[in-house]
Amino acid sequence: MVFQDPYASLNPRWRVRELVAEPLVEQRLVAGAGELAARVAGLLQAVGLDAADMHKWPHQFSGGQRQRIAIARALASQPEFLVLDEPTSALDVSVQAQVLNLLQDLQHERGLTYLFISHNLAVVRHVSHRVGVMYLGRVVELVDQPVLFSPSTAAQRHPYTRLLLDAVPDVRMRGHPRAPLQGELPNPLAPPRGCAFHPRCPLANARCRSESPALRPFNGAQLACHAAEEGRLG
Repeated sequence: MVFQDPYASLNPRWRVRELVAEPLVEQRLVAGAGELAARVAGLLQAVGLDAADMHKWPHQFSGGQRQRIAIARALASQPEFLVLDEPTSALDVSVQAQVLNLLQDLQHERGLTYLFISHNLAVVRHVSHRVGVMYLGRVVELVDQPVLFSPSTAAQRHPYTRLLLDAVPDVRMRGHPRAPLQGELPNPLAPPRGCAFHPRCPLANARCRSESPALRPFNGAQLACHAAEEGRLG
């Protein structure tokens, strides 16, 4: 896993060598100190850092460099699947691009699968192949990335997805009225009965307020929406 905050996810009392080596030591993946140092050096170089950086402390690095160290640590045990929890949200925009490009390069080189968690739709569009949209901890839509961002399929999206997409700034849509998301966010510990989105959904009816929708195929995607099932999305 790669965590959101590169400043909080690295132990400040450990040198980079100990940080990156921890998975190797805990899982007994190396035989001795020499092999351990070689593996750490290789991991640091794989994420664009220098092998000599293993002797430094976390505070000697920028936020983007710290996130590279966290990525090296996540790759230490040669995983096939990585969970990336908002890995660029704490970084400057230019540094975000560098880290995202690094993640894509590593994915292609190592055949990795990512579960990339983000609220930034520009980042989602850049890195994802398939997108799951969640509301109050429930998946309301599963859709391929090109379909999600295609203007021709906008009317086929879940009402919450449509509101998210409509909130993205677009200079070409100057003067276009936006539909604000109405109502207050419900308590996630006590979600509303039926569809969790119904108190804020412009298409909600009595069924939405009483029956929780299941994910069902809909025009090449999967939607948890009674309006989609009943042909009311358009």
